[in-house]
Amino acid sequence: MQISLLDPLATPLINKFYQRHKGRGRAIKQDQNWVVKAPEIIAACRVQHKEGELFLSSVLVSEEYRNQGVACTLLAQVIAYQNSTLYTFAYRHLLGFYQRLGFVECTLPLKLQPYFNSYVAQKRDIVAMCLSK
Repeated sequence: MQISLLDPLATPLINKFYQRHKGRGRAIKQDQNWVVKAPEIIAACRVQHKEGELFLSSVLVSEEYRNQGVACTLLAQVIAYQNSTLYTFAYRHLLGFYQRLGFVECTLPLKLQPYFNSYVAQKRDIVAMCLSK
């Protein structure tokens, strides 16, 4: 299992992964696009720069690799790479998972609040969380 930050030119690979596994994410070259390969992509996530803040999104593991620690291993490396506070919107049923990684429920910076409100309006049961560096 290999974890890596994708070269921006490889962004279409992560989008094909999301599409194949019905993920909602759509990576762009300006994101930090992270993948786990074994040897094909089995997991991915993005760290976006939103309004000057780091925002973790689109964490997805292939169904056949879930509950094997893949997401935890991926996110531990992603977190270690960051140098400032990392925000995410965690689905409520995954709160414990994110808390084990060090995330805590938090008040969002005002500039991220519209994104959160948009997801809540889509009836997503999410919680604002952050991990301070």
